[in-house]
Amino acid sequence: MTTKDKIMFEALSLFSVHGYSSVSVRDITKAIGIRESAIYKHYKNKQAIFDTIIQVSTERVNQLQQELIHSFGHEEQDDSNFSVDIQKIYCRLFEFYLTDDILSKFRKMMIIEQYKSVELNAVFIETFMEKTLRYQTKVFQQLISEGRIDGADPEIMALQFYSPVMVLLLRYDAKTEKIDEALNLIAKHVQEFFRLYLK
Repeated sequence: MTTKDKIMFEALSLFSVHGYSSVSVRDITKAIGIRESAIYKHYKNKQAIFDTIIQVSTERVNQLQQELIHSFGHEEQDDSNFSVDIQKIYCRLFEFYLTDDILSKFRKMMIIEQYKSVELNAVFIETFMEKTLRYQTKVFQQLISEGRIDGADPEIMALQFYSPVMVLLLRYDAKTEKIDEALNLIAKHVQEFFRLYLK
């Protein structure tokens, strides 16, 4: 891992516990064990570190979401196993969101900061709500157009589907030792949701 990456990861760890606004550049360099001046070889300021964290986190979300959309796009998929396949896919997605070191800490940091800054609140809403709802709407629209599920309004379906997922993310965010319990609930949620909409 490069020094630049170490700075970003350590900053994210501190931000996720204390919040972005409460951590100084000195705090970050002290945690890494480098001089304060050394950080400026890699980042212009603390805001530049934060911007990098957002970029990296967004790229991770985008990559996983594209993989999920692709998973639904295989014509050779067996419709008889569709419900089981969906459960596996969404359990993997939920587990990634819950346990991925970057996304988990990023989410915690943004939860802390969303009430301190209008700008950061907008980033939090966009990253963990609006973007996911748009993506989920796209998935349901695809499944409706392929005739796999019934439904008239994919946007409302996205709200119905994602709201319990977000609740479970928040419920188990600090209880990753209960990952099996969380995944069991997600599997049941997915099963029940698609039981209502599968043709």
